[in-house]
Amino acid sequence: MKKYRAIFIGAGLAILALLFYGFGVRKTIDDILAMGWRFWIVTGIFLFNNIFMTAAWKVLINHPVRASYYPRLFLARVAGDSTSSVNAIASAAGEALKAIYIKDAVPFKTGLASVVLDRTVHIISNVLMMLTGIFISFFVLNIPLWISSATLAAFILVLYAMMMVLKKQRQGFVRYLLTRVPRRWLDRFMNVTRWEKVDTLDGEIAFVFSDRKTMRSFYISLFIHYLSGFFFSSLEIYLIVIFSGNDISFVHSMFLYIFSMFLTSVIFFMPANLGTSEGSFSLALRFLGHDPAIGLTVGLVKRLRTIVWSLIGIVILFFAGMTRKN
Repeated sequence: MKKYRAIFIGAGLAILALLFYGFGVRKTIDDILAMGWRFWIVTGIFLFNNIFMTAAWKVLINHPVRASYYPRLFLARVAGDSTSSVNAIASAAGEALKAIYIKDAVPFKTGLASVVLDRTVHIISNVLMMLTGIFISFFVLNIPLWISSATLAAFILVLYAMMMVLKKQRQGFVRYLLTRVPRRWLDRFMNVTRWEKVDTLDGEIAFVFSDRKTMRSFYISLFIHYLSGFFFSSLEIYLIVIFSGNDISFVHSMFLYIFSMFLTSVIFFMPANLGTSEGSFSLALRFLGHDPAIGLTVGLVKRLRTIVWSLIGIVILFFAGMTRKN
């Protein structure tokens, strides 16, 4: 596994090197420096995205949570996401960390169930955004109808698959996933007590789909995920391009975001989307008739923003640890 990871990291670095070679190191640095203090405006946009995403998570928690506890939920989300971004392979640990961080007010199993549901909502919202991107491409790109139709059909199939996942979540999704693991591996880690915990977790998840009220919470969360993710991510790209001294429309920024999300999802095995994120932005810009060199700037600035928020998350974890010790 480590060998393959090293190969993928090497491939990602090679892609970055080719992009720098093709577009010029000096131009990219100049574009980034042109942003100046406005980089912090771009970084601040992610604050609003996190606020809305925390609200989307909160409605999925099947436990009374006071409004005054919202800042704690926000810190838990930032800390968990920072853990996932620092070590993408251990992203599951970052998700579990959110439930651990709020267990003083929400039972751990209930919190963990809400995190699983929140991740499901996030994936479904991404699929819906990609479907939206297909419709946007009808207007911003001169794509043959048969290609657009085939792509749309493929995403409808993906959406259908997601509906099947939701159906499984009503019937015991975590147990279902674990039973897909080879028996000789499963027997090493699972015992009666752990299976009971899995069934309890599945019960917490299934409860959300048990009546109209809880299903309404699910759809509200999906609505927030979709609008917040779509708007703030597109706005971030738009401002990066504008602040670096270039020009682009907001609709084109939306297409850039969706195209990059699609391509990095396909090439998911690249650690931290190294090289593929920057390359996808450049490719999308070429399709739109813009200077593809801007894509490298967009990708690098987004990485700098991720680093800033990861550091914020690490600081939150540090002080949380200090608080527990005291």
